[in-house]
Amino acid sequence: MEQEEPSKKQLRFFEKFKKKAQQIVNDNAALRSTLVKAQEKLAASDSDEGLKGKLVEYVKLVLRMLTNTINGNYKGLPWQTLVMIVAGLLYFIAPLDALPDFIPVAGLVDDATILVWLGKCFQDDLNNYKKWEEVNFSD
Repeated sequence: MEQEEPSKKQLRFFEKFKKKAQQIVNDNAALRSTLVKAQEKLAASDSDEGLKGKLVEYVKLVLRMLTNTINGNYKGLPWQTLVMIVAGLLYFIAPLDALPDFIPVAGLVDDATILVWLGKCFQDDLNNYKKWEEVNFSD
């Protein structure tokens, strides 16, 4: 299913999370806490199929990239990408955003729209990380 651009309402919410993300990326404890919250939300969705399954795999990739970045293992992530990805995770873990998570399907599609949009915006950074990961963690 092709995702469209985020709505104006989604972008307004995202901008709020982006401001918060700019503070979080400079605080390793807050950044680690955000990663834990995102992992907890993923754990609840891990076995689902379809869009949710793809979203879970994408977020797992992002979490590995951020974990390796904050641990100092991966040094190729630009600061602006870090801020935007953290803002996307904040949007993902927030129960109340443009479409609240308690609304079946719509809440997930709302989160997916933002995350897919970010994935497209930072596709080169994600691809660079995947290449780094293959080199550093291959059998």
